[in-house]
Amino acid sequence: MTTTTAAVPGTARQPRTLLAARVLAGIIGTVQLAGAFFFLVVARDQTVWIGPLVDVPVIALTLTGIALKLTLALAPRIEPARRITVGLAAVAVGVVLTLVKIPVYDEPEGVVFLAVDAAVLVLLLLARRAR
Repeated sequence: MTTTTAAVPGTARQPRTLLAARVLAGIIGTVQLAGAFFFLVVARDQTVWIGPLVDVPVIALTLTGIALKLTLALAPRIEPARRITVGLAAVAVGVVLTLVKIPVYDEPEGVVFLAVDAAVLVLLLLARRAR
C-alpha cells in the first residue's frame, strides 16, 4: 500500500533571510505594541497630543504597522511570497509613519525605527531574490 501526501502551501521552505526578517519584525512589532499600549492606556497624561486631525491617522497607521509586522512574524501557513508582500507593506507603513512622527512629535528616536525598517527591507528583498 502506498500513500501520497500533498505539501501544504504554507509549509514551503523559506529562505533564511525571510526567517531573519520575521524575527526582526516580530521583535520591533512587539516593542512598538508595548509602546503604543503604554502611551495610549497606561500613561495618557505623558502623551503628546497635537489634535485629532493629526493624532487619529497617526494612531491608525501605528496600529496598522504593528499588525502588519506581527503578521509577517507570526502568522501561520502564509506562503513566502505573500509573507514578503506583507513585510514590504509593513516597512512602507513604518517608514511613512516615522517620517511623520520625527518632525511633528519631535521624536528623534524614530531614527532607530527607520534603521530597523531598513534592515527588514534589505532582508525581505534578499529573500525575494532567493526564491
